[in-house]
Amino acid sequence: MNPTETAAAGARSHARIAASVAVLLILSPFAARLLALVSPLPAVASMICALIGGTTGFLLLSEQCRETGLVHCSMTRVTARTPTGERSVDLKRVRDVRLLTSFSYNGPSHTVVVRDGDGVRLGLTSAKSQRALVRALQSAGDEARGGPHVTAAARAHLRLA
Repeated sequence: MNPTETAAAGARSHARIAASVAVLLILSPFAARLLALVSPLPAVASMICALIGGTTGFLLLSEQCRETGLVHCSMTRVTARTPTGERSVDLKRVRDVRLLTSFSYNGPSHTVVVRDGDGVRLGLTSAKSQRALVRALQSAGDEARGGPHVTAAARAHLRLA
């Protein structure tokens, strides 16, 4: 295995672990409710799990691949820190591009989620990384010629034709 495949496998492994934890948190209210039915665990425990565990799980699922700090950005590769570790996406082998929009007190936040040929997902938030993606998409061609699938929302956000 070459170093790129090893890094991609590590990123996918960290993503699977984080997704598993998030799903367990989302399902924790149901487990607490079952325990409340068969044991002296108070029924309030399932409500607490729903408020804390469920909300945390949904937030973790949406944030696990989001770029928190750009490490390296070139014409062919973007490497960034995420909450689950460092991820690197090969821009020459982009398969899928989607737009993830979330809302907060500061207004809407847009993240362009990219998946490459190795299956590594990275949510690009910085302008520099998104510009590198636009250059790579323009040189790759459209979907009809075997290029990556880009959703309409991502095309509009990236200002692609």
